[in-house]
Amino acid sequence: MTIEQLQKRLREAHARIGFEGRFAFTIGQQDGPQAGCYVTHWFRPTPYAFEDCKSVGAGTVADCIAALDRYVADYPRPMTNEEVGMTLGIIPPHEERYKVAAE
Repeated sequence: MTIEQLQKRLREAHARIGFEGRFAFTIGQQDGPQAGCYVTHWFRPTPYAFEDCKSVGAGTVADCIAALDRYVADYPRPMTNEEVGMTLGIIPPHEERYKVAAE
């Protein structure tokens, strides 16, 4: 896998989680037990919080890509603006809007 292909996979994963935070892919430069790669996800739990880091995967490049795919698949989908509005009661649920529009 080339660096460009790896960057593309990271960009696609970032898009699939709604561009929340950033992914870091680190390639080990040493021999021995420290060798290999790892992927981390850096994010802010709230807009005013310090940045937090979550380990996504470690091992070979293939291991890290597989771990990234699993992480993205299990990542909770962020709420849309419409869903937030309905939760806060600012936007009525769909059924009510359709009833009002049909009257």
